[in-house]
Amino acid sequence: MTKLDELCGRLSKQYLEPSAAALPQETIVESIRLSLERINVWFSERFEIQGLDGSTIDTLPEDFVPCLLTGAGANLTRFMLQAHLSSYTNMGGEPELMRYLSAYLEERFVWMLEGLRLDSLQKSVDIPFAPWKWEEKLTWRT
Repeated sequence: MTKLDELCGRLSKQYLEPSAAALPQETIVESIRLSLERINVWFSERFEIQGLDGSTIDTLPEDFVPCLLTGAGANLTRFMLQAHLSSYTNMGGEPELMRYLSAYLEERFVWMLEGLRLDSLQKSVDIPFAPWKWEEKLTWRT
């Protein structure tokens, strides 16, 4: 069982089973891929998940997994909402409630990214900024 299979199983149990929704496996993998891409952009890194896009190694730190799952959950709820609004489904749940849940999860994902960024700055050995010498002119005309 790869790390990707484990993450897909966790997402299905957390977001799909309570609402009795069914999405294709490709959709679940795509939600993880989108979430991982945003994490990589946010941190300017190239994290990988074993089993995703043929990767054989897992470089995503364990601290990032809850954030990844929250972002993927936001993507899944948005996918479910789009499927609900664009077709005649018998899927339960009100569209307005699904929209609010998707927006909440998206906002929580951004908060978690910011928290991880602050944690990484606190643990960093390098100073993330450098002093800047401000040279003021003695007169305003020159």
